[in-house]
Amino acid sequence: MEEVPLVRSSTQFPLDNFWKAVLVYHNRPHVINRKLAAIVPLLFCKISLNCSSIKRLRDIFTWESLIYEIRKLPDLSQVSPQFIKNITEIYDKKATIEETTLDTLDNCYEGTFLSIRQLLSRKNNEKCFEIVIFDKDTQTVTFFAVQEQNSPIMAPRFPYHIHLTKSGNLTIILNEFEIAETASAEWLADKLFPKLIKWSENDIEDNSVIKSLSLIAPGEYCTLYSELKTKYGKNLVEKWPQKAKTDPQKYVYEDIAIATYLICLWKYLGVENISFVDCGCGNGLLVYILNQEGFKGCGYDIRSRQVWEIYGGGIDLRIGAVTPESTYSDATWLIGNHSDELTPWIPIIALNSSPKTNFFVLPCCPYDLSGRKYVRINATLSQYGDYLDYVKNISTMCGFTTSVDKLRIPSTKRTCLVGIRDNPEVEETRQKMKEFVEKNTRDFVPREPVEKVRNCTRLDPDLKKRIINLIVDELLHTPCNIWIGGQGRSDWNTGGTLTLKDLSQKVSNEDRKALKNECGGLQTLIKNHRYIFKLNKTWVALRVPPTLKQTDKYKDKPCWFHENYPHGCFNSAEICCYKHVEKN
Repeated sequence: MEEVPLVRSSTQFPLDNFWKAVLVYHNRPHVINRKLAAIVPLLFCKISLNCSSIKRLRDIFTWESLIYEIRKLPDLSQVSPQFIKNITEIYDKKATIEETTLDTLDNCYEGTFLSIRQLLSRKNNEKCFEIVIFDKDTQTVTFFAVQEQNSPIMAPRFPYHIHLTKSGNLTIILNEFEIAETASAEWLADKLFPKLIKWSENDIEDNSVIKSLSLIAPGEYCTLYSELKTKYGKNLVEKWPQKAKTDPQKYVYEDIAIATYLICLWKYLGVENISFVDCGCGNGLLVYILNQEGFKGCGYDIRSRQVWEIYGGGIDLRIGAVTPESTYSDATWLIGNHSDELTPWIPIIALNSSPKTNFFVLPCCPYDLSGRKYVRINATLSQYGDYLDYVKNISTMCGFTTSVDKLRIPSTKRTCLVGIRDNPEVEETRQKMKEFVEKNTRDFVPREPVEKVRNCTRLDPDLKKRIINLIVDELLHTPCNIWIGGQGRSDWNTGGTLTLKDLSQKVSNEDRKALKNECGGLQTLIKNHRYIFKLNKTWVALRVPPTLKQTDKYKDKPCWFHENYPHGCFNSAEICCYKHVEKN
């Protein structure tokens, strides 16, 4: 069989780095392949052939031989060493197949290993069989996803080989030249290969990476998520109130994923008689889904949300503050889903609630025990990574066995902490934590019952006027006179364009500080004055006032340009869509 190099690196890499990079891809293919949600390992074994006529094991695992054996299985999960033997015994009846682990592969410098697993689809409940052949003797790893021809493509349908040459060059090899022209081959060259290069260049340790869905069964998660998504997703998105001013596409499917994870976690841990409390439940969607799925529990938040009204009766959502002094003696689980300033307190509240209370937190914005923004301690970590360690240390001090996992949700903050109490004796621990809190905590600052408006509409009027005039002056430094359709004035200066970054640097430090307290800062202020400015991604320009032909809904509002612009309004009073008020 003639093999075709698809792509080859120009630099050389150490052998250890090659194997580490390949194992990252093997263990977490969903990081690159966005069609995948997870993998389910089925079988890992070492295989030895005693037939000299077979030079490469990968040559006997064809689509025909594999699909024939797959069709005989009642389910893909039924794969066993006999599955492999049925294929190899045609060529070598003395082949030995020994079940082993990835650790054995890592410690061997020779031999051939097989990894068989299911690939799970991100969009539906589809599953795909994949076989991976690790050839330590030739420094080659073969990936081959096998599906029925009419199944949706989840991975390249042909075998491809990741190989390290004797000179240390990384390359991807195909079996046929025609395959190189396919979209899947382009994906290998344009997406996978650069990642392999990056991983090979860095001295990575795959064990240091937080793997996703590591505390649950990924297969069960994907199946349940698909069911709950179908059951709740579309209906909730359609009912989501517009006045909520939140994106249902994000929040609905994110909370479905979190609910799926919790249900799978509780099943995996074998816990029964769940009674949960969602601390700071916000829109209440997580509580709604869990209640609907038969789990007893409630959610507390300092204020109600409009979206609560769409859930109907039977959902236990309560208005009330969760504070460091709160306890929930009947709760077996406390949930902190993006619980902000409550996050580091959740393990302590669980400790003080009862010996049977465990917790799940999904940290987002970092706060310390005083309710103030967390200040990073370990400069070698990101602020988020350091904050996760901070919360985990508090959990450990509270006596919980604390595990870290990563969820599959549409959020950049998706690492969760799960605290399980093994030792029911908590009195001594409570006393130690009480002393720790008194020593390390200032007065806790709770969230205000009424959310402060931070969209620049409540800024001091003089401040807004000062910044608007500054922006206009800066834009007018670049003159640009216009004349449109024979109307308006030929001497009207529209000015130039500037980026938000450039404009921000022109604002005084004091005014910039005031803007930073608002959501979106300068960008939000400019958006609020769209009748003056055009904002296109990162650059700002002056807007030409519209005419009555374009819109008549602003005719009762005074024209800002007529009253404030150095050149007056571009339009006459008769055609301007705004009202020209004569100056005294």
